[in-house]
Amino acid sequence: MQSQLLVTVIVPVWNDIDRILLCVEALKAQTLKNNEYEIFVVDNGSTDGTYEKLQSQCGITLLRESNPGSYAARNKGLKEARGKYVAFTDSDCIPDDKWLENLISCAIDKPSMGIIAGDIQFFKENTLVEASALAYEELFSMDQEAYAKLGLCITANWLSDREVIINNSGFDTSLKSGGDHEMAQRLTEQGLKVYFCEDAIVMHPARNKKELLKKRRRVIGGAWDKSSTRLKSVKLGINATKLFLKRCPKVLLNRGFTFQCKFSVFIIVTSIYMISLSEIIKLSLGYKSSRS
Repeated sequence: MQSQLLVTVIVPVWNDIDRILLCVEALKAQTLKNNEYEIFVVDNGSTDGTYEKLQSQCGITLLRESNPGSYAARNKGLKEARGKYVAFTDSDCIPDDKWLENLISCAIDKPSMGIIAGDIQFFKENTLVEASALAYEELFSMDQEAYAKLGLCITANWLSDREVIINNSGFDTSLKSGGDHEMAQRLTEQGLKVYFCEDAIVMHPARNKKELLKKRRRVIGGAWDKSSTRLKSVKLGINATKLFLKRCPKVLLNRGFTFQCKFSVFIIVTSIYMISLSEIIKLSLGYKSSRS
């Protein structure tokens, strides 16, 4: 019966044939009973054989969403979900075996619960990840505890009541990046709260320098698409500059970093700032925001 199903896990995937299989195996190994949760993997137009590979996987429901974007894929899963809760993670993530159990435990008896934001920890997936990139990730990226205090969360580790998300029409599919923050803001504006759950852990691969710069392009593109102000290029430029000035002392004054590490991470911070400005200029000239 529908009432027996506690949670639906929704994972969008696009051209990630190897890592999605690791994610699926981790989801199958959850401590919840098999009849308490379901796993939806939503392929978003993969061309590398991901969809075909997933067809042979048992224990999952495989869906397809032709409209590009991870938020369109998540909304596809929402339409089919049967769980009381929906949990989101990404195809490159590896959830801890108690991930769902701990998310749900955190959700119980939380007043005005909108989102449970689980913890995200980084691991070095391969030798292509530079030590400086890993240090940058651990210092600045995906701090769910800090996000929760701001009423925000990211979909790498997110749990909500299914009806809450559906009643808010799902994620904004026009956004290529930042749709999770946009949804969280909508929920908090209604008086719902974001709670951090330290014990609900998802492991996320640290990105190398090239991937960090690509991610920044997507973030700027998402902010651009979300903004409707006439002077959004100026606003985004100011925000990028503020972020750069805020991060510099955190790197240069970090007592846990060697001089070489400080210099290497500072170069990454500077490169991200320059990429931000470059992307803002391109978008101002009429270029489309990037998906990858």
